[in-house]
Amino acid sequence: MNLGFGLYIHIPFCVSKCAYCDFYSMSFDDNIAEAYVNKIISELNRWGGILKCPPADTLYFGGGTPSLLKSEQIEAIIDKSKEVFSLKNAEITMEVNPAEDLNKYLCEVAKAGVNRLSVGLQSANDNELKMLSRRHSAKDVITCVNDARRAGINNLSLDIMLGIPGQTKESLKKTVDFVLERNPEHISAYLLSIEKGTKLYKNKNSLDIPNDDEAGELYLYTSELLKSAGYERYEISNFARNGNISKHNTKYWLGENYLGLGPAAHSFINDKRFYYDRDINSYINNPKEIDDGEGGTVEERIMLNLRLSSGISLKAFAKEFPNALDQNKINRLAKKAELFAKNGFVNFNGDVISLTDKGALVSNAVIADFTEIL
Repeated sequence: MNLGFGLYIHIPFCVSKCAYCDFYSMSFDDNIAEAYVNKIISELNRWGGILKCPPADTLYFGGGTPSLLKSEQIEAIIDKSKEVFSLKNAEITMEVNPAEDLNKYLCEVAKAGVNRLSVGLQSANDNELKMLSRRHSAKDVITCVNDARRAGINNLSLDIMLGIPGQTKESLKKTVDFVLERNPEHISAYLLSIEKGTKLYKNKNSLDIPNDDEAGELYLYTSELLKSAGYERYEISNFARNGNISKHNTKYWLGENYLGLGPAAHSFINDKRFYYDRDINSYINNPKEIDDGEGGTVEERIMLNLRLSSGISLKAFAKEFPNALDQNKINRLAKKAELFAKNGFVNFNGDVISLTDKGALVSNAVIADFTEIL
């Protein structure tokens, strides 16, 4: 078990379902929420015994809408995490929906230990927010950011969505300018993926959805604007200034150990992956881990590490995976990297391979070309 263990707690409650969302969530209910929090605390205790309490340095409340829980419930989960997993000097992140009045609430969770917020902006254009079934307005986000700063939470991340039906460069520029005026430490810029079972999927044939080329232009445009404002792209969809990366999410891309609790939550521990069923009742009554196979293979590590701007080192990987990477495969990877570099998809210095912005747009295809060599 490596030091720097991560904890993820899925809070599957929402007031309403967003049109694009395929995450597991359900309508909020006080009684179910209370039973659920009690189960999470019980599971923290159980896993603490199984894992012999490895030290954790990140805790992430994702959702759903974690801010629907009472501040005392958030505090109880944090306190148990500190007790069982030695959670010290940790990055503790909470996702919040800015539609709620969070002024008092943010002060309370900050006192409990939350020191990083991920705010679901998506767009500063109210017509685009309506398209996505978001309940908040741009004005609500301003209030939320100001409330967070007053509460002493000085590590903020704002989400931007790219490829929203009807989105243009002009409307996107308005959103980016809005975000930059808020001066967050971190920005996530995701391309919209329209998944089966969502409201957008049902209506996709009647929507003005940007095609792949148009969405790609929006991504490159956003990247240029953020870089010129001092934000470094450290992962395909994530930008930070002054080194304020998401320490928790970076664990996923570096192949570090993390425990995910809650329905639909995934874990990676000692090269094993598992997850829980998308059913809160089964989780409360009898949570069972579902095996998701081996992890930590060279193929997986290349796939995940290449998402980061730091990329992969062929020399380091050859030492770490001597049985999987012989000299012939290293040479073939290097030749492939040289070809991609000539076409502007990767940077390559003879050892380290990393995606350019152009390469990030087609990352799945580029990564697949590398991993097929293995």
